[in-house]
Amino acid sequence: MIALKGEAFESCLEVLNVLTKAGYDAYIVGGAVRNTLLGLPVADFDLATSAKPEEIVQLFDKVVPTGLEHGTVTVIYFDEHFEVTTFRADQKYMNFRHPSGVSYLGSIEGDLARRDFTINSMALSKEGELIDLYGGEKDLELKLIRTVGNPVHRFREDALRMLRAIRFLSILGFSLEKKTEEALTENAILLKHVAVERLQSEVSKLLAGKAVNSAFTQLILSRVHHYLPGLSEMTSTFNEEVDLSILETEIERWAWLSSHADNPVTFLKEWRLPNSIIKQAVRLLTISGEVQHEGWSNRTVYDAFPYAQSCERLLAVNDQREPNFTKIDQITSELVITSREKLAVTGNDLISWDQSKPGPWVGEAIREIELAVITGKIKNEKSSIRRWLKQWRTQ
Repeated sequence: MIALKGEAFESCLEVLNVLTKAGYDAYIVGGAVRNTLLGLPVADFDLATSAKPEEIVQLFDKVVPTGLEHGTVTVIYFDEHFEVTTFRADQKYMNFRHPSGVSYLGSIEGDLARRDFTINSMALSKEGELIDLYGGEKDLELKLIRTVGNPVHRFREDALRMLRAIRFLSILGFSLEKKTEEALTENAILLKHVAVERLQSEVSKLLAGKAVNSAFTQLILSRVHHYLPGLSEMTSTFNEEVDLSILETEIERWAWLSSHADNPVTFLKEWRLPNSIIKQAVRLLTISGEVQHEGWSNRTVYDAFPYAQSCERLLAVNDQREPNFTKIDQITSELVITSREKLAVTGNDLISWDQSKPGPWVGEAIREIELAVITGKIKNEKSSIRRWLKQWRTQ
């Protein structure tokens, strides 16, 4: 028996109790089981049950129909979300990605048979009994990623499983079981059928893994990188040992990866990343490039704020050193302003003073005022700025 202790399990066990008291079988499945056995934190609980979606709806006050076509609903219980799926078997897969439909089952055994890897195909009852039909616990001990059943069949059902395998390799520091690796290499070309957005989600998680260098090596060995946007030109990058653990955010990691592309903006757009991430990643790259040439100064810290530390971490990875925030912190503490919004004047002030029409000159003047204020040439006061502006306009 496995002890299901701690606050994280309390609400989960209550949801299981509601289901089982109503006469249904119910188990914790997937990553929560894997992480519990590894002694890792459990962030999300996925549950599998013999109850059908319409029956689950009757048992709980708040249920969101998040994936009814797959027999999945989200139960909201005391503000916590639990994805609950009816025991199911997948019907014939289409386009190397999605099953054409699902059929409900009466037991957990058939449900576990459809899952991707042995380490993800275990179930835990509310009493802590482990159901492990495919040797997942043993593979955790061996630190192996192995498919449930024939790896060729598994990958040809859903090609994304190949990239998921390498993602788990990165996160857990495991290795691919030999036949699983061979099947991955043989079928890597099928990743062409997977939507870029799904590839992007897996690579984002892969980049955050503790064994990311091993994952990069596996991407090349399995020829997977040829079927991921822009990565086939980065083989030399992946052959280098890098410490990406220094990077703390998704934006930083994508900025680092895109910095090795001929055109970072094009690269990031090919990955269908949100515009907000692309904008911030490009900003990090631009400022990091300026810091490489002139170091950390009032201007570079000001322009980087509040992402100066992100830029420093990015530079540290590229320079293979530890980040040093001492100078950044010192300069930040001494800055009179940290953003344009804190200037004592606005563009409207400049227009009224000069009695001129709005135009590009306003933005140019505001920028010059910013630089003059942060370098101590003028005070951040309207009177000082107005006198300075009059002189600047006559130059």
